Amino acid sequence: MELSKRIRRPKWTDVRLLVGAVLVVVAVLATYLLINAANSTTRVWASAQALVPGQVLSAADLTVAEVNLADIGDKYLAADSELPAGSSVRTVVAEGELLPASAVTPLSDLEGRVVAIDVSGSVPTIVDAGSLVDVWAQPESNGLDDSEVDPEQIVTSAPVSNITREVGSFGVGDGARIEVFVAADELSDVLGALDGRSVLSVVGAPSTSAAEDDGR
Repeated sequence: MELSKRIRRPKWTDVRLLVGAVLVVVAVLATYLLINAANSTTRVWASAQALVPGQVLSAADLTVAEVNLADIGDKYLAADSELPAGSSVRTVVAEGELLPASAVTPLSDLEGRVVAIDVSGSVPTIVDAGSLVDVWAQPESNGLDDSEVDPEQIVTSAPVSNITREVGSFGVGDGARIEVFVAADELSDVLGALDGRSVLSVVGAPSTSAAEDDGR
């Protein structure tokens, strides 16, 4: 008789049962919210082609990408927002990359300008819009002596906004016109080389992302 009294069916009013039930409900609700958040996406701008400093951004340069809302926060530019007029980018944004909100800036705030450089020699095939190049200047001999001046690097890691190969003035298949964004502190050297008697050459420079990958 004493044993039957001791083994008594618990009641729902038992505090421990109520606490357990609440914990189960909370766990189920948290799981639902977590799954729902993981499946939530938002529309952000991505580059339809390589974007380069000095280039005025337009809708034709961008495409819409659906990304996980939990992963982005405010890091990327929402596709629901319009691009401010006269905007450019601070750094190169490769084709297909999401457009960071911090990369967009008024064109007038950029410290540099796009300069067209004609080169008479061959240009590496890896050089294209969005790639980085170093520019070298070789002063032409003045014929007064036999000594030659060594070439000098006048631009370091300049992003290419456009390239036109096979420029006619240098003959078919030779030479190119390359438009590069030159930083303000290098502009005077470039303009001086363009106005003077110098032969300009470009070589491909390693990109920042490639250097980071090699350092991993």
